Amino acid sequence: MANIVSNLASDPLVDGKGVRLEDEKCDASLRKLVKYIRSLKPQDVPQQVQGKALVDLLDPTRNTIAYLAVLLAYAQQAVLAQQVALIASFVDNFDPIQARYVGPELQQLLIWLANYYDHSRDASVIPYIATAILRLDPESSTLTSNHLLLLRVCLAAGLPRQALPVLDKDIYNFPSDPQKHVDDRLPCAYHDLSATFITKSSNISASLTASDVHEYYLLGAHIYIGLRRYNRARLFLELVLSSPTQNVATPIMVEAYKKSILVSLLSTGYLTFTKGLVNTQMIKTYSSLAKPYEVLADVFKKRDVLRLDAEVAAAAAVWDDDGNTAIVNQVAESLRRYRVIDLQKTYAALPIEGIAAHLNLTTPATTTLLSTMVRDGHLNAMLHQPITGPDTRPVLRFLSHNPNQPLVDQDALLKEKSVRIEQLAKHVREADRKLALQKEYVEATRRTKRAENAGAQGFEDPMDVWDAPQNVDQDEDMMGDL
Repeated sequence: MANIVSNLASDPLVDGKGVRLEDEKCDASLRKLVKYIRSLKPQDVPQQVQGKALVDLLDPTRNTIAYLAVLLAYAQQAVLAQQVALIASFVDNFDPIQARYVGPELQQLLIWLANYYDHSRDASVIPYIATAILRLDPESSTLTSNHLLLLRVCLAAGLPRQALPVLDKDIYNFPSDPQKHVDDRLPCAYHDLSATFITKSSNISASLTASDVHEYYLLGAHIYIGLRRYNRARLFLELVLSSPTQNVATPIMVEAYKKSILVSLLSTGYLTFTKGLVNTQMIKTYSSLAKPYEVLADVFKKRDVLRLDAEVAAAAAVWDDDGNTAIVNQVAESLRRYRVIDLQKTYAALPIEGIAAHLNLTTPATTTLLSTMVRDGHLNAMLHQPITGPDTRPVLRFLSHNPNQPLVDQDALLKEKSVRIEQLAKHVREADRKLALQKEYVEATRRTKRAENAGAQGFEDPMDVWDAPQNVDQDEDMMGDL
């Protein structure tokens, strides 16, 4: 047991003098420790050492691999349910470098947390999953199965906001095996982007299929729709629709198309798709499978309130079967908002009674709607109640700006956009680097093969093969003719 404890308590990143090891030695040390802990059986890991809990002898930062091994051993011994605080300490403090070497174990811990929630309904463990994802990859730029696990748990718990710290990060990469001679950096080396160490062979993520990627973006869109962040939801849905296909619409893609129609109406007032992102041929395929939604969009475009209400009622069973009743009702409400906004283009002021007639609402309901629109910043206007005169009807007066809308910090907005552009540029540069290295490797390989072929044909200088005549006898005859 003393040997087990000493091995677990060792720091694999430093030598005996506490000096950080070079990458090659560090990699060897980490792999040796991982091999050792994987050889241990759960019952081999003691819970107590000389009257103290084993985890109390370990530092989750310095002994990340060993600490994780102990947590999983305790989990298999069914004693971790009373020690969830240990997981909190681990996910807040583990060393991301060491964690790159224990991808399967980290996956196992996060899955255990999801299962623990299913049985205990203790939602306090859900943020630990997000924290672990972001500690390993602060930008969360590489999609993993852990991302999908987080979204599933958050939706099951009815706590969509718990996923936002991860969901709000843009995905730029998917796990793939590093190409030989293109990126041979060790996992413990410095990596500017997570895609260079979150690979298929790292097993930080389970294998992802196209269906998994579609599910991630569809679930993400569900969360954004629930939070009324329609522009972000629309982006996620279009990412599903823009996936490469062989002109085959999967059920997830059809569902995404139906929701994208509704979200587009809510966010822009029209049925639009980002130009060049979604294949026009596929849109025709989706359209044939979503006729009621297409009709709804056409009526919405014409701003026909009465007919839209009729269409919503007529296809109530369709919306219910698709699980879209709530968002369809939001679309019906938003049409009235867009109808008011359209009136602003023609009139400077209108009586509330006149607006109510346009919206097919009572005057009190129209007043409430207009007050809400002004308060939420959807409408630049002011409700005016005349004090004297023959006409004392309340009037909506349109303004050039909304006095209730807070001023936008342009400097902060510019800074935020600059950060996003720099992040995108960084990933583009990395993609260009890999492509350039790959081209160089392919060209070098071709040259090597040409050199080998030239050598086999008896040329003294392999490079001469490019200029050597293909038919020596024929060339000699030509020289004779000359």
